[in-house]
Amino acid sequence: MPESIDWPRTNPPKRRLRRFFLIIAVLAAIFVGGWTSLSYYVDVLWFGSLGFGDVFWKTIRLQSGVFTAFAIATFVILYGSFLALKRAHLPDLPSGQTIIVGGQPLRLPVEPVLRLIAVGVSLAIAIATGASMIAEWPTLALFWYAPHATGSIADPIFGRPLNFFLFTLPAWQLLAGWLLTLAVIICLLAIFFIGITGGARALTGRRRSYVPLPWRGFSITLAFLLLVLAMRVYLGRFERLFEEHTIFGGVTYTDAHVMLTGMLIVCAALVLGAAIAVANAITVPRGRWLVAAVLPAVVCYLPLQIVGWYVNSFVVKPNEMGREQPYITHNIEMTRQAFGLDRIWLR
Repeated sequence: MPESIDWPRTNPPKRRLRRFFLIIAVLAAIFVGGWTSLSYYVDVLWFGSLGFGDVFWKTIRLQSGVFTAFAIATFVILYGSFLALKRAHLPDLPSGQTIIVGGQPLRLPVEPVLRLIAVGVSLAIAIATGASMIAEWPTLALFWYAPHATGSIADPIFGRPLNFFLFTLPAWQLLAGWLLTLAVIICLLAIFFIGITGGARALTGRRRSYVPLPWRGFSITLAFLLLVLAMRVYLGRFERLFEEHTIFGGVTYTDAHVMLTGMLIVCAALVLGAAIAVANAITVPRGRWLVAAVLPAVVCYLPLQIVGWYVNSFVVKPNEMGREQPYITHNIEMTRQAFGLDRIWLR
């Protein structure tokens, strides 16, 4: 066998190509930055002419704070997950990949390439997430500066004040969606590590022996995903107050008697599945325990849908107006109170 050649750490300098890309990047930065600066300058003049300059600068501080917080948190979570998964799979990672170039074997380092890709992808996702969250700054500002619910009206279904539905719930929904996206990305990353470490094990010459796949990292990420899904299901109970139906909008007879309680059971099943996944990561990891972690939520969700369909079709439909009348009344009263119409009298 010919002697392997290690892949060079740095490419030979290409001054002209680098200078060209540097000029393009500078021109693009000047164009985009100049256009953005001009737009902000016009806004400053407009707000200042109306006497609301403080409002503009407060908005800028909130937007920059939201962008910075979500961008940093996203990068730390994604890149930290990569480092944790890489450490968990480090004994099984291939030290390098050998390819033949011009009759000579060329050895490519795997770990440095993976680290470089992880930094770039995490940084790109973090910037995109922070930029998308800038548009959601009013939701987070309303949550942060919401007044305390002292003597506020509570809804008859959940017993929550109106401030919760107007200020708190939208912010929690936003955070749950952000966490769900991160959980899915981290699970895909764990599957990627299982794929490359499984392939490396297959190339070690132990093809005839049974070598279990490293499920520990994926078990932790699956537990995180199940917990986020449990959070989404729990918040979904409150979202039923805003659903539109044929006769009215809000919680129906079926929701109050079947779906709301059933969703709590599904939420508990997801938390149980997360506990099973964590136990699988602590002990000897097995793939069948990951299936067992998802099974409780599936077993609870399918009967819930069947029972909800039966109650709505054979209990509510024959006498829909009679069954739904209390919930129609609740919806009308809460709508009037939310918009302050209960303080208006007709003379």
